Amino acid sequence: MSLGAYDAVFDAESPADEPPSFSDSRLEAVRVTSRGLGWPVLNFERRDSPPSSRSLPHGSREHLIFVSLGTGRIVRESSDERVETDLSPGYVTVVPSRTPVRWTWSTNISVAVLTLEPVFLDRVAKDVFSLKPRHYRLVLSERSNDAAITNIAGVLSREVMRGEPGGRLYAESLANILAVHLLRNYAQCADGRVLEACATPEETAQTVLKDEMLGRMGSHPRAVAEAVRFIQENYSRDVSLNDIAEAVHLSPFHVARLIKQALGVSPHQYLIQVRVNSARSLLEAGSGERSLAEIASAVGFADQSHLTRHFKRLLGVTPKQLRP
Repeated sequence: MSLGAYDAVFDAESPADEPPSFSDSRLEAVRVTSRGLGWPVLNFERRDSPPSSRSLPHGSREHLIFVSLGTGRIVRESSDERVETDLSPGYVTVVPSRTPVRWTWSTNISVAVLTLEPVFLDRVAKDVFSLKPRHYRLVLSERSNDAAITNIAGVLSREVMRGEPGGRLYAESLANILAVHLLRNYAQCADGRVLEACATPEETAQTVLKDEMLGRMGSHPRAVAEAVRFIQENYSRDVSLNDIAEAVHLSPFHVARLIKQALGVSPHQYLIQVRVNSARSLLEAGSGERSLAEIASAVGFADQSHLTRHFKRLLGVTPKQLRP
């Protein structure tokens, strides 16, 4: 499903070796855009579209990341695969550069679009992971939620709307964060193995030494990191302390104590923080016109009043007050 090319119309006659830029697509459905602000590697748009279909026969020059801002139904066709998806606020799709794909949707849709330059991702892969472009690839991916990407989309939307000095530098900083996140969570070796397997023998030895040091220090740092990651990946569903404990292979008591020591809050309090921040990011990215009950459900709250209560407690404002 690609929350993307929703209204991206690309010329089907474009040469296969030179895909068009997503920014060259039709603009009548663009509500907010960073175009014209001089952001060189990462750009943001909010697009709304009525029922229609779109194709990228040669893919897009940039990597595309889409965050759904509402509900809808869409069909994605790519690589002999046909996937039907019911969209919800926060649904994320990653479409690598040069990936041919077609979407058809039967409902109105609203989406935040992040475009990232492949050359920039290659540079981060080299600098951070010591990977050359031929060693790795992004994978076409769809997830019901991704707190990190949703938060980045919200911050970018806020920067575009404000147009304050320093926006370009801020966008470049977020591009680095996004690139590392994509490489950690949406990339694999060129031959399909997990990304860690792409490392050279020297890098593998360094990883082993690091693991041994962590082992001598105790499993606490890793356990906390794994618990936090589990919460961030599953915050939209009914997550229990037992679920977190099973994910990190420790007792519920031990996990609760470690998270409290590391983060200063209980696992449940951290879960609420992630949900509130995700709701805030969706609102700032453009979901403010959607039902608050819909957003509450998408980020894991029981109902709108539950969302509003925690939103007001943590942020000092209500969701309605944060609508753009």
